[in-house]
Amino acid sequence: MPISRAELSEEFFDRTSAILLRQPEPQYLYAMMFKRALGVSLNIPSMIGRTPYEIGGQGAPYTRADADRLMLSADLGAELFAAKANFTGEPGHVIKFNRPRFTDSTYTQAAREIGVNQSISTTPLVAGSEQALLQIRRYAGPYGSTAVQPYGLDAFDSTMGVHDLAQFVGTHMGRDYDKTLDSFWVSLADNASTTVYPLGITADNDITAKGMAPFTYEQQSRVSKAQDEANLPTLPDGRRIMVVTPTGKKQLKDDPQFARYCEFHKELNPMFPGWFGSTAEYHYFMSNTLTKSSNSSTVLVHKAHAIAPGAFLGGVGKKPGNVVAASDDNYGETAKVIWLAYLALGLADNRFVTKVAYGEDV
Repeated sequence: MPISRAELSEEFFDRTSAILLRQPEPQYLYAMMFKRALGVSLNIPSMIGRTPYEIGGQGAPYTRADADRLMLSADLGAELFAAKANFTGEPGHVIKFNRPRFTDSTYTQAAREIGVNQSISTTPLVAGSEQALLQIRRYAGPYGSTAVQPYGLDAFDSTMGVHDLAQFVGTHMGRDYDKTLDSFWVSLADNASTTVYPLGITADNDITAKGMAPFTYEQQSRVSKAQDEANLPTLPDGRRIMVVTPTGKKQLKDDPQFARYCEFHKELNPMFPGWFGSTAEYHYFMSNTLTKSSNSSTVLVHKAHAIAPGAFLGGVGKKPGNVVAASDDNYGETAKVIWLAYLALGLADNRFVTKVAYGEDV
């Protein structure tokens, strides 16, 4: 029998290359939009831990959290934010935003004409306002099975890894921060005032088989009609934004009517790499993190978002995204770190977002 690794295992060992493979990740579209609109990001230091016991890393550089992401679009524009608040200069956990509340009455010529010897009422009317609230809260990560838990880094072993372990920890925290923010915004947008379904469908459970309720141009037209009738604002070019799942993108591309009315402008590619087309009503973008839920027929129902400018409110406090260390550090030999952020996220008006539901492909 020849001498081999199987027979003489003590003479052989494995080693880890410094080359990192790519890990496919979604873009976390809404998190990127929020960070760009408010100019915030998670500040990841090169040294991890409590001063003066920070732990650095040696070895090959480790990838950033966003290095391998499917970058689907550039900045969608701060137009989607009705207001951006700063909670660092003045006291208060809540900022209130007023908007007019109009009441309708009678607008006929006969009703408004003041006839000869006709008295005008002296009883005043009341003009009202509505309020939207934006509250700053404290968030942290990463999260274990039941609570926020830190990443730990050993000072001794951090000097002997193949890759920079401080960057390794920072990469994982950066990804957790972005995914958490994106999840928050998707959940907020899911609180839309209305949901528009394909023709013949009025609820998720009406979709009883895969492929029976695809997203089509006809459904998009009804979404646009509903938003027009609600007098929702548009971007300067007269369009609003539609964010769909990969399934929604595929179904639209397969729809002959959408193909007939869809516009593609090459000059927009540098600004919006993942923008896959526009109709007269919407600019279309794709996100891999929108809600998909299984109905009573075990069919996945996808929820896209049609968004009008001014839908969102956002704010930051003293810590928009900081890496902080625990004091329990074994005399400086162990760094335990989390990310901590004081953020305010909310909808300015849930009427400015419409959910668009459609079924899974066959």
